Amino acid sequence: MLTRILPLFAAAVLLLPCASLASGQGMLHVLGMGPSGPDLTAPRALETLKEADIVLGHRDTFEQFREYIPEEKYAFNPWKGIHGGNATELRKQNRQKWLQRVKERRKELRDFALKRMKQGQDIVIMDSGDPCVYGPALYWLLQDFPRKHLEVIPGMSAFNAASAALEQPMVGEAGFVVLTSPRTLLQENGELDSQFFEDMAKYEPTLVLYMALKTMDQLVRQMKEGGYSGDHPAAVVYFAGYPDKEKVLRGTLENIVQKVKSQEEDMLGLVIIGEAVSRSAE
Repeated sequence: MLTRILPLFAAAVLLLPCASLASGQGMLHVLGMGPSGPDLTAPRALETLKEADIVLGHRDTFEQFREYIPEEKYAFNPWKGIHGGNATELRKQNRQKWLQRVKERRKELRDFALKRMKQGQDIVIMDSGDPCVYGPALYWLLQDFPRKHLEVIPGMSAFNAASAALEQPMVGEAGFVVLTSPRTLLQENGELDSQFFEDMAKYEPTLVLYMALKTMDQLVRQMKEGGYSGDHPAAVVYFAGYPDKEKVLRGTLENIVQKVKSQEEDMLGLVIIGEAVSRSAE
């Protein structure tokens, strides 16, 4: 008797819809779009993008992926007023006002997404690079978003693309890499954390610094004060992953600031410091 019931039970289970489909609940997907467009974006992210009902993201990112997204699916830029454009100046001049704006945008996004998801719609946020490496969506907008309704699809970060441009393993002689940003090292007095550089100088890992071009003078000065020598290798990879724009600028702590000042670009450049960047393929 039991042997006849089990196949019937299995067949019934196969016919049942999964919980998410039965409830009609949509999902919010945060997609890592890579550093430069579809050619460095994971196929899974592209498929999710094509199947989404609503798309959020910077307008310029949307334009890079027009072949995958009809215009009517694009809703708005969730970072408007808090990331990019005039938001950078606001953050410097009045951080409390900027944080209040972030809080408001976070609530707006949460209310919008949950309402549409209850209607069974799937939403994607197009995050540049990898959303788990200085991605503004997870860091600023989705801190308290319910994780059971959230999926993150990783992407290629600027770090990955810069490593490929340098054609070298990034671990270097020390055997490890530190990813950080001058913004996270700032103390209340506006100076960078000198203790951090003193500690790093002892081990000499590869330092990878995001959003560092505008503070190169201060960065290099305090690295030297922390024990780094002037001949320590340094490099900047501009437009990492962009086949038509990518550029590697090599130097040392003694001359990298002047080399950086000779370049027009002051945003899209990843600063990499360590022995790993001193070697280049012949």
